[in-house]
Amino acid sequence: MKKSMRACALAALIFMLCIGGASGQFGYRVTNSSPENGNIVEDFASAGTMKQTPVQMGYSDGGDNADLFDLGDTVYLHVGEVAMTGSKVKVNDVRLTTSSFGLPGSKVGSGDGDQGNDLRRFSPGLSRMVFLDDGSVIGQFDLDDPVYIKVVTPLDRIGPGDIRLDSPLGSPGTRVSKLDGDNGAPCSVLHPGPSFNLWLPGARGVIRFINANGNHYVEPGAMISALSSPPIYDGPDVVYFDVSNPTAYPRNFGYLTPNAIRMSG
Repeated sequence: MKKSMRACALAALIFMLCIGGASGQFGYRVTNSSPENGNIVEDFASAGTMKQTPVQMGYSDGGDNADLFDLGDTVYLHVGEVAMTGSKVKVNDVRLTTSSFGLPGSKVGSGDGDQGNDLRRFSPGLSRMVFLDDGSVIGQFDLDDPVYIKVVTPLDRIGPGDIRLDSPLGSPGTRVSKLDGDNGAPCSVLHPGPSFNLWLPGARGVIRFINANGNHYVEPGAMISALSSPPIYDGPDVVYFDVSNPTAYPRNFGYLTPNAIRMSG
């Protein structure tokens, strides 16, 4: 009995150490004691010549199978454009998987080798964000519910190629394989995609960012007082999946609360 209790305690400790990643890193889950808890996160917005919506996910076809999504392809959070054939990887897009160009959570820089690479869309209904409803309250998104980026079918179960964002079975940005314990696990929708900047039916949050340098857009030549000035998303800004409720239009923003997930490094 004592050995069994020690084993359970050790398993629980390993779970808590693994899930959520480290503070300030990609995949980190915000808690009540997190330094960023309560910080303002801004909605991605477009205005005038500045295009920052939609915010979608796509992949660059660098794997062994041309024109088919596989484990060698890099997945990106793509800002300001529909992720589809003909799109290009842009500066400040976020890498969501490990690649030769950067670690998960890193942003594409102006001199990086993947800037300008072709971007492709996923199959219909993908990508989306999901969670394993393993927490204390079934049907509720809890702090101990693992989170994944779903990029393969079926939609209701984790499958080989899906991306761990916050899971005890692998680091953020790693992919599920056939022999992994989370392969086949039933999952629930966290955000149905494809535009993660929108509160769509079924969404339990949206992707927002901390405007770290405080810069805002003003249309060239326009009167500042006559225009709304949405925040500019750029290099210093940190991206989160935010679960707080939206504020009133026209300035939409939220406040980081427990369960928010850091989606850039």
